[in-house]
Amino acid sequence: MTVVAADLGGHPDQSMASPDPRNTRTVSWFGATALLPMIAAHVVGASVVDPVLDPISWYAFVPGGGEMILAGGVILAVLGLILTVRMYRTGLAVGPVPAAAMIVFAVAMVLVGAFPTDPPGTEASMSAIIHRVSAATAFCVLPVVGLSLERSIVRPRSSLPRSLRSAARALGIMVALFLVIHLSLVYLADSGIAAFGLIERVGFVIMIGYLFLLAATIDREGPDGQPDPLAALDGPGPSLALSGPRSADHVE
Repeated sequence: MTVVAADLGGHPDQSMASPDPRNTRTVSWFGATALLPMIAAHVVGASVVDPVLDPISWYAFVPGGGEMILAGGVILAVLGLILTVRMYRTGLAVGPVPAAAMIVFAVAMVLVGAFPTDPPGTEASMSAIIHRVSAATAFCVLPVVGLSLERSIVRPRSSLPRSLRSAARALGIMVALFLVIHLSLVYLADSGIAAFGLIERVGFVIMIGYLFLLAATIDREGPDGQPDPLAALDGPGPSLALSGPRSADHVE
């Protein structure tokens, strides 16, 4: 028996197929579509709602604003469910946690639009409470999706899982700090964060950016994003037994 070591990293001219950015494209289309009703609401309510001080939910008080908020929430909910199905189909997600967290996110995004908040200066109704709790829940569960997905990727092929983990932790910390500060001001000083509207709009953009990173991780780490280092050695002949991450034992 003759053993010949074949260095899989010693072929710089070996074709390495680029991963199909299928999920990234999906987020691009859905994200842009979700932004359209938000932009329209900003235009319609420009003379009524201050984008720096007032929350997005106040666009419900301008003509068609409530429907625009609901449309944006439903689009992002559908996007989340699509990404969930694909992360399981690729085998990247395991266990019930990623699916449960994303389902909670999707339901929360729909409830945000289905239950509008109250006009300023009025007592909080049940609709307003559901709206606010749902908005906070949507941001709280997104880090769980990223962290659980990153843990299930045992052998990452890129730095994206590590970036996803860092982004998930950063998002979780930011959400926690925001809720602690905002709720403290509400209950102790009967006010909120001064630039609440601006922070909420930035948070909306961050949410879409986070979904982009999640999609890119699925694209790169899934089967379609894996270049086959043995492709150049395939064909009739002796079999290959891997002896290391970048080498194979050629057995005759």
